[in-house]
Amino acid sequence: KDRSRYAPVSSLLPTCWSRGHPRQWAAMGSASSTLSECCSARFDRSMCGLNDSFLGEDAFYRDAFYDCNEGNKSHDGLFAKAREQVALKMRKASVAGSYAAFTVKSRSGVGDALSACVKPDACTKSGPEESAHLRTPKTHGNSLAAVNEYPDGPPWLNNTMEEWTATELPQTGKGPFWSKGHGSGFKVRAGPDYRKSGLKTESSGSMYQAISCDAIRASEKLTDIVTKHCHGKLPHAPKFPESDRGGGLPMEWTKDCPLPRVICINLMLPYTTGLVPMRKDAGCSFVGFFHITPETIQAASSPEAPPAVRLFREFWQGPAGTPDSPIDNPDRSLFARVDPKKKKDQQRGLFKCIAHCLNPQDLRVPEMFHTYNGKPCLITKCGYIVKDPNLEWMEIGVDVRGFNMLARKMLTAFRQLLPRTKIHYGFLIQGVDDDDMPEGILCDMFVHGCNMMDDPVCVDGDKPMRPLRLGSSSAPLLR
Repeated sequence: KDRSRYAPVSSLLPTCWSRGHPRQWAAMGSASSTLSECCSARFDRSMCGLNDSFLGEDAFYRDAFYDCNEGNKSHDGLFAKAREQVALKMRKASVAGSYAAFTVKSRSGVGDALSACVKPDACTKSGPEESAHLRTPKTHGNSLAAVNEYPDGPPWLNNTMEEWTATELPQTGKGPFWSKGHGSGFKVRAGPDYRKSGLKTESSGSMYQAISCDAIRASEKLTDIVTKHCHGKLPHAPKFPESDRGGGLPMEWTKDCPLPRVICINLMLPYTTGLVPMRKDAGCSFVGFFHITPETIQAASSPEAPPAVRLFREFWQGPAGTPDSPIDNPDRSLFARVDPKKKKDQQRGLFKCIAHCLNPQDLRVPEMFHTYNGKPCLITKCGYIVKDPNLEWMEIGVDVRGFNMLARKMLTAFRQLLPRTKIHYGFLIQGVDDDDMPEGILCDMFVHGCNMMDDPVCVDGDKPMRPLRLGSSSAPLLR
């Protein structure tokens, strides 16, 4: 009866929220389209494109659509993007459906077989017949003393996991071990014209050699490993084989080298999915140190350096945090290197990691998951980078908490199978143009039979923590 009580139809159009300020979408059929503004604003996380759904940021396609006049092709590209998004959602839905079906089967009987996969003796140390292939840790224990008592570095460094030195892989279920990588076994981009061909080739060699791998944890999430937990103490240079010496002493790193001597990779794994915001999850960290090889030192100073060396040299010169910079410094985030106007897979110079399980036949997981084995993963928003002011080391952290919910759920649901895995980890810098090809492995290592619940050692010092056992009352719930 009182028409003034009812809002006009135009006010019922969807409203975008930009940092708390409402803004009306352009009316359908408007001649002055604000589409470009909407799309560009979406990249800086200030538009309705911000989506914290349980399937990740791109779970639903929310860009504005406009009616086009007949014969007008100005917005046809929108529908191509829509098709791309629909295909992505179908793939995600397929993975989610496969995981759900597997979960139902697990609860109906297969779960008993899964729990039986990890025998009590599967995670024990190796027997006497395997001791010849191991580098025995110098110290053990879950509570470590103050670092100032150890001038050569913290006692956990290179002492929490044994190095496997045999050429063959260890027995399934034995561990935790780590072994040096050789840079091969990965599929990397290759030219010519990768943008169109999508050609890939086998990787060959790596620029940095693994010198240690440790599993650690604390009462809080571990970041800035070199400065806060190693107190600036770096591992010593390894002894390279005779073939790398060129008939004399091996080339040694100096400050004149345009690349860092040591790279530290901090892989941070959560114990929970993060669905409960108030729950604190310190998780654990797997920390790997890598040392530059003599071949890389020589190639880095050459005007005709290989493409992979040139890519990493540019990456090393890019934005990064410093040891004394605040944690919210934008330069610390690997996302600072992303161009929001381009697709990430079409941008050179981004950091990528690859996890290749060598024994998927020993794991009872959905078959579809095997198709993602060995596929590269771009690290941007969930990664940090810190660079030494003296240009001797660089630290890169990868926080799995920043992955989408489905990935975190699969990690927590299948972590009981990790002690049976043999995984080859590789890290590289993304190439796009022909001058960047083929991509090269920056550093890599093998990790065998690691239990993320039992194996990490506490580095709090005065706060000893016993390992968490799967199924114990102190183990975090799978939420």
